[in-house]
Amino acid sequence: MVSVTTAITVCMSHPRPERSLTLPDDGAASDLADTLATTLTADLPEPVWPDFGDNDEDARRAVAAVAAMLGRTIPERPKDPRSSSEWLARAWDIDESVLVNVSRDMSRTLQRLHAYALQRWIERHPDDVAVFGPGGAPQRAALDLGNGTSVSVPAVATVLFPAGSAYEAPVAVEVAYRYGTPTVTAFTTPGGLALAEQVLADLTRTLEDEHPYRGGVLSARASTGAVELTPVKHTVQVRGDVVLPADLWHEVDLFCSSVTTRRDALRALGHTTSRGLLLAGKPGVGKTKLTRVIATELAGPLTVVLVTAEVLRTWMTELYEEIRGLGPCLVVLEEIDSVASKGSRGDTSFAEFLDALDGTRSSDDVLTVATTNDPEALDPAVKRPGRFDTIIEVPPPDLAGRTEILRLFLPPETPVDVALVASYLDGATGADLREVARRSILEHGPDGLTTDRVTDVATSGRWKPAPVAGNYL
Repeated sequence: MVSVTTAITVCMSHPRPERSLTLPDDGAASDLADTLATTLTADLPEPVWPDFGDNDEDARRAVAAVAAMLGRTIPERPKDPRSSSEWLARAWDIDESVLVNVSRDMSRTLQRLHAYALQRWIERHPDDVAVFGPGGAPQRAALDLGNGTSVSVPAVATVLFPAGSAYEAPVAVEVAYRYGTPTVTAFTTPGGLALAEQVLADLTRTLEDEHPYRGGVLSARASTGAVELTPVKHTVQVRGDVVLPADLWHEVDLFCSSVTTRRDALRALGHTTSRGLLLAGKPGVGKTKLTRVIATELAGPLTVVLVTAEVLRTWMTELYEEIRGLGPCLVVLEEIDSVASKGSRGDTSFAEFLDALDGTRSSDDVLTVATTNDPEALDPAVKRPGRFDTIIEVPPPDLAGRTEILRLFLPPETPVDVALVASYLDGATGADLREVARRSILEHGPDGLTTDRVTDVATSGRWKPAPVAGNYL
């Protein structure tokens, strides 16, 4: 039962054209008041604040002041959630303080790759998920897949999977930065600690099962204080491009077999399949070409990681952590003399380098190939078994090798006695022989080559770098 005054107040405040009422002065007035109040309020919508644009706050205060003078109550304007936890607490209708979360700090590369796995989850539940980001809008970024292609993945976002979608209970995964550190966090409702741990483990497992970098060729470089892996185009090199002794190729094949033909036998007997190969030899003998041949033959079944000098000096431990989810890997370290020489003992980079090599034995299927110009200059601790199990000396080519290399670099069917020319170049490396051929072509053209002309270039020494003479600015 409401009073006549109340009914009239409701009637006069309702946005309808009828504004005049005549009420009988008897007991029926109370019944009429009830009828009026019920009728006039039954279809009133819940008041909603409009968007006042740039003057939103000032307009809201003005409307509130007018309404207060008219004796009307003003609904509180709902505020946008300021954080992912506040957004989830509202969605799950629980207090923010009882949310359960498990967070993992990781490198920027690993975070972006976990975001790739999260995107795969989103694609499996396209009609179920809700996404929140800073200011309400999630941020996205491009993940480079190599060969000029990329995919869009969450960069700063929280993805909510309702109950019955990804899991029986509701869960959420956040990709974000905390105090500048890349993180991935799983949220659950109270009592869901084990579930949050499982969510992160399942996300990592999805990445390992569907890793976009597996089987490719990656460059490992230092970026903003961490290791960053990026796909690169590999220089294809085949065995026919490199002239080496047969026994050397046998050692290379034996080394590679630990993750190919002999992998299962080693694992069955409890042996690690991770091994290290050190290629030693003076500059120009073909060490880099040999590593490219190995990389070309193993890329696909293995992921190839080419390590830059900065990572080699500073981030080796982090590097081997980064590649754990990539499956079988080939890690290529060029010119380790800068961190592994006898004079480096006591340096932080030297100790970290040894620790990183030792750490490979805690993981299977990691092949490490390194090169050095002077194996005698390396610290003995670097060359012991367990770090580099095989050390191969790559020698300058013999006469037969020099002859074959010259044939590779000179025009086909050239009227040059390459064996005779090669006999004058004892001790020359493959790089030296290539320069003899190139210098001869530059001087005489591809059609003007003769045995005498190429021999003259070879014996004159004109193909060698000339010492700098005189004064230059």
